[in-house]
Amino acid sequence: MWPLSTRAQVALAQSHSMRARAVVTSAAYGVLEVPISGGSVEIDATSKARRSATLQADPRWWPRSPKDLLSPYGSVCQVDYGIVLPGGGTEWVPLMIGYLDETSRERPVTSSGHIAVKLVDAAVHVAEDRLDVPAQTITNATTVSEIARLVRETLGGWVELRDLTGSSAIAAVIVIERERWDAVEKLADSLGGEAFFDPVGRLVVRPQPTLNQNPVWTVRTGNGGNLLSVKDKLSREQVYNRVVASGQRTDGVPAVYATATDTTSPAYYGGPFGKKPRFYTSELLTTVAQCQTTADSLLQRVRGIATQVEVELLVNPALDAGDVITVADPEAGETRHIIDKLSIPLAPDATQSITTRSDEMPAET
Repeated sequence: MWPLSTRAQVALAQSHSMRARAVVTSAAYGVLEVPISGGSVEIDATSKARRSATLQADPRWWPRSPKDLLSPYGSVCQVDYGIVLPGGGTEWVPLMIGYLDETSRERPVTSSGHIAVKLVDAAVHVAEDRLDVPAQTITNATTVSEIARLVRETLGGWVELRDLTGSSAIAAVIVIERERWDAVEKLADSLGGEAFFDPVGRLVVRPQPTLNQNPVWTVRTGNGGNLLSVKDKLSREQVYNRVVASGQRTDGVPAVYATATDTTSPAYYGGPFGKKPRFYTSELLTTVAQCQTTADSLLQRVRGIATQVEVELLVNPALDAGDVITVADPEAGETRHIIDKLSIPLAPDATQSITTRSDEMPAET
């Protein structure tokens, strides 16, 4: 969750106004703020591009050439959400820095018409930069430094790295055939972590979020509540209660492996749910310890998905995928959830939707 001042938190708990801004940087125009009338930013921890957005801009900004400001040929856009504070002033919350991916319009243009501008985060730019020829990880380089190198080779050395793993593990020497971002994700997996770009464009490498983290926000019904509706879903789809992580060898030597088993959730291994293992293989896993770390982290992703909650609530633009929140509902009681997906609308009359996962079953009614 992006840090908020006390005044901003007070404003979010009551009726307040909002603003949105989009600042575009291009080679031809430099830096310019483009007025937007709506749209939304989507954040999805299960997608390669964690952040994406669609902005509604005035038709007069329709690009006439590839060098124009809103042409999807290199322009970069920063999107911010403004919380209008009681007593005056605006606190701006960064939502994403994205590359323009598509600009579209419908004609004839009416008085209320707009052009739609789609943004994607830098992970897509890195994924598009596939290797011309196979390359090898650098001998004795750390896993984190190799993640940063692969990203900076595409985006430039200015990319700030925020390493929350504290790991000094040496990366396995492997050949990267072609897919640059896939290699980044596999390197992060080998640490039991994840790699993504945060709202201000920093490359973040961090451990997988777990329900053991402290909740950063509470959504609730009733007087003073911010929860408008709840949709619960219980499903076996994408639920696994054991992960087997193994290395990959081509020389006939048996590969190392390790398992992580769910023994505590309602879908625990060998219980009424049954046995449902998930297998993960990577050439980056060369020791049992690496396999165990990876298996443990992957289990965190898939063990608590049996209970999904979709909530619609008043907007909190500071929330992010991976945040732990508390959902307080009279029928289900209080449950703790990890945010998988959320939408942040850029219009004052819109509400926010969040999809979460949890291994805390709702109370029976």
